[in-house]
Amino acid sequence: MEEATEMEIEEPKSKKFGLKNSIQTNFGNDYVFQIVPKDDWSSVAVSLSTKAVKLYSPVTGQFQGECKGHSDTINQISFSVSSSPHLLHSCSSDGTIRAWDTRTFQQVSCINSGSSQEIFSFSFGGSNDNLLAAGAKSQILFWDWRNGKQVACLEESHTEDVTQVHFVPDNRNKLLSASVDGLMCIFNTDGRHQ
Repeated sequence: MEEATEMEIEEPKSKKFGLKNSIQTNFGNDYVFQIVPKDDWSSVAVSLSTKAVKLYSPVTGQFQGECKGHSDTINQISFSVSSSPHLLHSCSSDGTIRAWDTRTFQQVSCINSGSSQEIFSFSFGGSNDNLLAAGAKSQILFWDWRNGKQVACLEESHTEDVTQVHFVPDNRNKLLSASVDGLMCIFNTDGRHQ
């Protein structure tokens, strides 16, 4: 039988992290659901329990403005791609996906899934980057975001709320979904079966 020998264990060198900046906010009794930075670090969007999105400068902490319009909980926020740098998108349990101009804080478009349909997550993709996918009850809804028309509805994959949808960044035809039912699914959205 071999005798166990004591091994020398090297202590990991710990890095010291420091606070770079803090932003004093006045949310009152509100609480934060999500915080999302813009790619160029010029804004940080914060979704709140008041059904509003507030924007701040991450450098100065200055309040930039507020986007209001949802009538129920905001479930996801996301800044748009670099081709539309002034757009912020949000989805809500009120059944809408809204686009906001972050220069004026005004709503510039709204896609409505219907009053009884909560939207939990959304993602942009497709072969021409023209699809908007949204996770809802037990469905995944698809719109052509350019004209706001619904183009598809997947109803047979999940049996409970679809809480996450994401197009794959390097393969924009592939959509991942996850649901309360415990399933994760991968879909091909280019119209061909693979």
